[in-house]
Amino acid sequence: MGEAERSRAGEAERDRAREAQGTGFRKQQGPFLRCPGGKAEEMGLTKRCCLPQQGWGLAYCPQLGSDRRMKGLRCRYTRLPSQVEDALSGEEGEEKEEETAPAPARAPEDPVEPQLAEASQVLGASEMRQISLHLPPRVAGHSWSLAFCTSRDGFSLRSLYRQMEGHSGPVLLVLRDQDGQMFGAFSSSAIRLSKGFYGTGETFLFSFSPQLKVFKWTGNNSFFVKGDLDSLMMGCGSGHFGLWLDGDLYHGGSHPCATFNNEVLARQEQFCIKELEAWVLS
Repeated sequence: MGEAERSRAGEAERDRAREAQGTGFRKQQGPFLRCPGGKAEEMGLTKRCCLPQQGWGLAYCPQLGSDRRMKGLRCRYTRLPSQVEDALSGEEGEEKEEETAPAPARAPEDPVEPQLAEASQVLGASEMRQISLHLPPRVAGHSWSLAFCTSRDGFSLRSLYRQMEGHSGPVLLVLRDQDGQMFGAFSSSAIRLSKGFYGTGETFLFSFSPQLKVFKWTGNNSFFVKGDLDSLMMGCGSGHFGLWLDGDLYHGGSHPCATFNNEVLARQEQFCIKELEAWVLS
């Protein structure tokens, strides 16, 4: 006989001895369960015979016979009142912790590095990254192609229009004037000749003075971009343009306007262009 069998035999003998004494139950780990006999009620046990469950003690009922354990029965069980209260208290505590636990902070997303086909002669990598944070999400991660620059294509607005032909995507216009001030505009569509103003509310003006300032659409009017043979205008209100360039791409001006509620982009309202670039984002 193995050690386990001897242990079980010893337990059976002790059960029979307790049965003879009229206790009706033997105590194991966990609470007692009520038996049809009268002794359980005196011991303050729960009602109904029950199957032993994990964490519950085995019970023995003398009315069912000395050779029958209750582990073979299929009965309902209930916990003792004190244990029910303890269990509910623990569950409520867990729910409160879940409700009050703060949501994990989201890691900030890194700005997408602009993909330039070639280096800019106007803005450095740092300025380009700063501007990219204000571009519409639809162009995030797009490559930047230099469609026009005055050092390569000359100082001519008509040349700018020609270089824009075949492009429909948005354009970033960047300038440096004779005073070294850097500023420009983002157009939601390609720069072109037009009879009236065109564009969308994605259009904005910007200036580095020396920190980047971005002037978004105010919603007051829709005078975004207008291209003539002898001038290019962006933003308008009360007869003033937020940014305008002449046909030679040499003289320009900037005034506060209702479209963008912008400041003067250059150091003075009238300026002379030293370098101009038009980047197509596609």
